[in-house]
Amino acid sequence: MGNSASKATRKYPSRADIPNLAARNGAKATRPEIPVQSSKLADSHRSEAIEKDAGDPDFLSNLSRLGPVRVDHHMQSDSNNTTRLFESRAKSEQAASVPTKNQLYAFVLSDLLDRRKAVRSRQELEKLANEFNIDVAKLESLARFVNSPSIDKATIRPIAGKSEEDGFMVEAVWIEPQVGHAS
Repeated sequence: MGNSASKATRKYPSRADIPNLAARNGAKATRPEIPVQSSKLADSHRSEAIEKDAGDPDFLSNLSRLGPVRVDHHMQSDSNNTTRLFESRAKSEQAASVPTKNQLYAFVLSDLLDRRKAVRSRQELEKLANEFNIDVAKLESLARFVNSPSIDKATIRPIAGKSEEDGFMVEAVWIEPQVGHAS
């Protein structure tokens, strides 16, 4: 972007950084010998090629730098972990698609507890529990400690020092259903 005159110009080196060794020595550069691989990869006795390979100082220094081989016998392949990941994901999706008894989301539980307040008979309570796929005994034991928010309408009053439009104060109350135990 902008005019090319405002940009810095590149400066290239005036000579090559790496000198040509062949030109300095006046002789042709010789390539190192590349060992010709024989068709045999292994042999039961040490041949001249094996002895020559064993005497290579670069090869020996690289081997000593690598050190002895450390084998982890308890290592698992990545494909095993990936397979397990997909299997657990499939199980999770299958479990999520089937409704589980006595397990509810919080908003569903709140709705259940709200509707429980209007129940008038044991039969209505059992019908409600079946509708939400929860045991009646579980619902009753849960409702001893958890309830949905309710307000006492007799305690509604404006906030002190503010107008009615600014808000109201109310008291929260615990409402139990009026369930008769007759079936």
